[in-house]
Amino acid sequence: MLKFFQFIYTVWALLIFHVFMIILFPFFIIPSLISKKGSRLSFKAIRLWSFLFSFFNRIIYKVEGKKNFEKGQNYVIISNHTSFLDTPAIPQAIDAPFKALAKKELTKIPIFGIIIKTITEVVDRSNPQSRQRSKDRLNEVLRNENSILVFPEGTMNRTDKPLQGFYDGAFRIAIDAQAPILPVVIKGAAKLMKPSSFVMNPGKVYVKLLAPISTIGLTQKELPQLKAEVVEKMQAELLD
Repeated sequence: MLKFFQFIYTVWALLIFHVFMIILFPFFIIPSLISKKGSRLSFKAIRLWSFLFSFFNRIIYKVEGKKNFEKGQNYVIISNHTSFLDTPAIPQAIDAPFKALAKKELTKIPIFGIIIKTITEVVDRSNPQSRQRSKDRLNEVLRNENSILVFPEGTMNRTDKPLQGFYDGAFRIAIDAQAPILPVVIKGAAKLMKPSSFVMNPGKVYVKLLAPISTIGLTQKELPQLKAEVVEKMQAELLD
């Protein structure tokens, strides 16, 4: 009987996810296509979708540390990743536009690929020239437009460890742009929806914005120490 109700709830949750995604779809993409300032309206639509998804499914995001995000400052936001439910968490935690990094391969998915191209920064690592163009574009975004969100583990954590190994990309970006890193820790999402699973349960997800870490004056030589500091702070919070 419990599995039956879980199935019904999951179908309902997925329906809510897609219905509001379709309704708000024009607001996700059109403002950003018109102008760079339109990204603010696109972000508000994404944030509204997140709150509607949360409200109708009773998946409550409890956010701490909002004071650590200073409006007007662009960050490299670094978050752990354990569940699809992490995606609605960040727009609720951060009340300012940001761009998530996305792999070029995701743009090939029908319909979803259009959203990816519009509301994310697509990274092309196919050759040195493409990597350099992506790097230059990310520096421009950080200096003049929005914060950038990166899941440095590269994929959802399916291990029993608090964190998987972090890739260097997010830290290179932060050092290049001399932008502060804002670590974000998400706890409880995997209990409600396991990695690579569509089965959901209602409940609470805890999101905490940690104190920003400055990169002013750092060079790529200090990247390992910077990464180790971020990992240490996030891991301590996850184990608390």
